[in-house]
Amino acid sequence: MVFRWLVVCLLIILPLVSSADDSDHPIWDARIAPQPFEKSPFHQVRIPDWIQKTVGCGYTLSVMDAAARTEAVRHGVTISEMGFVDPFYVYYDSKLLKRRSPHVPTERLNQEIAEYKRLGVRILGVYPPCLQAEVYEEHPDWRRIATNTTAIPQIDMEKFSHGGMLCLLGPYGDFMIEILAEIVTRFPDVDAFSFDGLHYGGVCYCEHCRTNFRNETQSEIPDADLNNPAFRRYQHWADRRMENLVQRMQVRLKGLKPDLGLVTWTTNAGRWGHFLSIPRNMPARMNLLLDAPDQEFWLDETNRGTTIVPAFANAYIWATTNHRVAFSEPYLLSHGNPYGKDSFPPHEIERRMMLALTYGASPSIGVIQPKHLQQELYAVMDEVQRRKPWLTQKQPEPWGAMVMSDNTRNFYGRSAGKVEERYMANVLGQFRAAQEEHLPVTVINDWNLNPTDLSRYRVLILPNCASLDETQTAAIDEFVREGGGLVASLDTSLFDEYGDPRSRFSLAEVLGVEYLGLPEAGPAPATAELDVNFSISIGPDYWEKRKSVFDFRQETDSFLNQGKMKTYVGPDPVTFKGPAVKVKVHDPAASVIAAITDKSAAGSPALPAVVTRTHGKGRVVYFAAGLDAGYYLYAYPYQRLALAHAIQWAASAPQPVTIKAPMCIHSTVMRQQDENRNRLIVHLYNDLNTTAAHAFPNDDVPLREEVVPIHDITVTLSPQYQVRRIHLEPEGLDLKPEQTPEGVTVTVPRLDVHSMVVVELP
Repeated sequence: MVFRWLVVCLLIILPLVSSADDSDHPIWDARIAPQPFEKSPFHQVRIPDWIQKTVGCGYTLSVMDAAARTEAVRHGVTISEMGFVDPFYVYYDSKLLKRRSPHVPTERLNQEIAEYKRLGVRILGVYPPCLQAEVYEEHPDWRRIATNTTAIPQIDMEKFSHGGMLCLLGPYGDFMIEILAEIVTRFPDVDAFSFDGLHYGGVCYCEHCRTNFRNETQSEIPDADLNNPAFRRYQHWADRRMENLVQRMQVRLKGLKPDLGLVTWTTNAGRWGHFLSIPRNMPARMNLLLDAPDQEFWLDETNRGTTIVPAFANAYIWATTNHRVAFSEPYLLSHGNPYGKDSFPPHEIERRMMLALTYGASPSIGVIQPKHLQQELYAVMDEVQRRKPWLTQKQPEPWGAMVMSDNTRNFYGRSAGKVEERYMANVLGQFRAAQEEHLPVTVINDWNLNPTDLSRYRVLILPNCASLDETQTAAIDEFVREGGGLVASLDTSLFDEYGDPRSRFSLAEVLGVEYLGLPEAGPAPATAELDVNFSISIGPDYWEKRKSVFDFRQETDSFLNQGKMKTYVGPDPVTFKGPAVKVKVHDPAASVIAAITDKSAAGSPALPAVVTRTHGKGRVVYFAAGLDAGYYLYAYPYQRLALAHAIQWAASAPQPVTIKAPMCIHSTVMRQQDENRNRLIVHLYNDLNTTAAHAFPNDDVPLREEVVPIHDITVTLSPQYQVRRIHLEPEGLDLKPEQTPEGVTVTVPRLDVHSMVVVELP
């Protein structure tokens, strides 16, 4: 009875202490573009200075002895976890939870806190957000109901004493916030909180969710089916409820300790399983409310280890923070579950951690490793610390921007088993092409499609970015009219923010084409008049009908046919296997510079494959043939060249940094700029695998044992930069600049795994 009385009192006072409708609160930073069901302006959180200067977490100190902790700190650990509540018990005398742990002595927490402080380690308080046995047992109505029923889940509490999942979208969410507030009040040395599973699971039918959804929408929560427009609207509604929980949490906790942070695991920011989590269990935008989201960075077979996906995973988690602070913990496992380290080569530790930092994510790590790996891990941690001066408080150097759209992935992709083909292949193929051609392309999000964010870039890339709202398409239109370049493919703008199909591209006037449906095999009837307002109906077979095998033929006098393309393709047709749509060019000034014909039937009509035009002051390239998806799923080298040439042609200015290196070299360009420094940082990462991918490809995992150095990589800076000094780090080697017609060029004499060309500017 005491427990229930406390809960009632808590729910009465909560509205007075944790309102999220306080957009001018000092904890909030820049305002972010709105989404459906938004009740108040959405702002990204203002990140405390100490978090901005932190390079990842060093996990597992909580289970290490004093000597091991001291050693971990010597190798760079500055923040680590400490438990205060587990799914079974609370570790201190709480007024909200009564089941005190019999395994944690009364003074344990204070002793641990004192030791962390002595070592200079910040405390990352751990709380299990959706599992709490006492609450589960006392409050059946707070339990998450995962299927469309009113029956409350029942669990054998003796057999499964942790209970089951709780719903964060209702009263339990507020109760959880107050537990965190109690911890900070009792233990003011706690610096941050971490949660494993801070999400709503995709759908909940508990009585609180049903009542709230009914009151706010006058509708009932439908069955979980993303082909149902009503459920797609529910997802947006639940996304806003989840975001609102974190907003209230930040207001409450930072009100008690302004520099406290949420440094926590994220479940929608880059790990391959995140992309397959459909319906999504949290919106990617929620990462902007976390001070430092941390990603479980896997390179096993289930996470497409030997592909471009791990690189993209780290670029994407940094993007979901608006390129502020993101952490990524490489898992040191040979294959997937159960977390095996069988025959794990020590050299692979360096490869994984350096890949993370190359793409802007600070590498976290589980410090405890088997004895044969422990010193090897410490050596790599030392290498990260050697690079620390160039890893924090940086931004991408803007030129190209490529959109990864969370709404498109979820509402257009619609299926965990099919989203790779339907959407992610376009993004990954385009990302791969840009990296192999060393184009400085930055991953951005659909919420960045606004005039302010776009104004920084010279070219915008929309790989099958299907789900866009009218505000976003208006911003893209303005961007191109004012001189920005645009490269888009397939169904870009054919769907709205709910994933509902439109009758025509929302960007039709920018792209210069009208959507006509799907390619047909064989010649069209001579009398058929193509309807420019073709009405589409998207059923489960839409994406299957869009796929075929085509002949692709380019115009040899276009920008496509330059460099290697003249040798690889020239005037001859080449195979394209992948998705395509049928379009009609409505701008007489547009040019069709490539066409496709269906290989399956003789006499098939030639359809536009690549269309170019100008729009205002800007250049536009539209791919009706999804060469971006092809370059991931069924790759030919000409696809990479076509994609790269399109970006370079459309861009309103040449790329600021040009790198000549083998395709196995990843490169990113970042800027550190404040009152004390102004520098470019060009990351170079050697992804060469000396086993040459000899394994069965479906289950191949990168387990690299050695490195083949790459020599004489050249980096050329465009004339826009006034260079004071160029040096290679962490080697501390000054590089001799050479003036060339293209700008200042330096040569990196040798790259093993990772180095940075640091350019000091006025």
